[in-house]
Amino acid sequence: MEVANNSSPEEITQLTAFKVGDEEYVVDILRIREIIRPLPVTPVRRGPRFVEGVISLRGSVIPVVDMRRRFGLPPLESDSSKRRVIILVIDGRVLGLIVDAVTEVVRVPKTSIRPAPGFLDADRAPYFMGVCHHKQRILILLNVRNVVESDEEINVMSPQQVMGDPA
Repeated sequence: MEVANNSSPEEITQLTAFKVGDEEYVVDILRIREIIRPLPVTPVRRGPRFVEGVISLRGSVIPVVDMRRRFGLPPLESDSSKRRVIILVIDGRVLGLIVDAVTEVVRVPKTSIRPAPGFLDADRAPYFMGVCHHKQRILILLNVRNVVESDEEINVMSPQQVMGDPA
């Protein structure tokens, strides 16, 4: 005889984790169209300084944002073979994020994503949606729309700053 289980399963969110510098960020996997190796970039003169340029992908011209530049980090000098371009869709527009490495797909309960106390800093608040813990790591949920639409410089945060701990 089966016993009915009245508790509904907790809703799971899938996030794609990636590294920029020493920090690890996540974005909702549903925003991602594909992840590719870097392609030749054509510079664009009049774009924001963090826009690396455009790439041609299967006949489409896609703007790409260098996330190291976006976060005020120096160019990657070591082995760049792990660099990837995350192709995603924001408000119907396709764009690419150049990241140092894509690390994994993370499955977490939606209820485990928390607002980050350290995000009360007005300069950073619009760019980060929250944090979640996964395998003893703190992952920062990126608000991609605000990251690519703002012209302000974004300073990265350490996980300790994210969680409100003294650095």
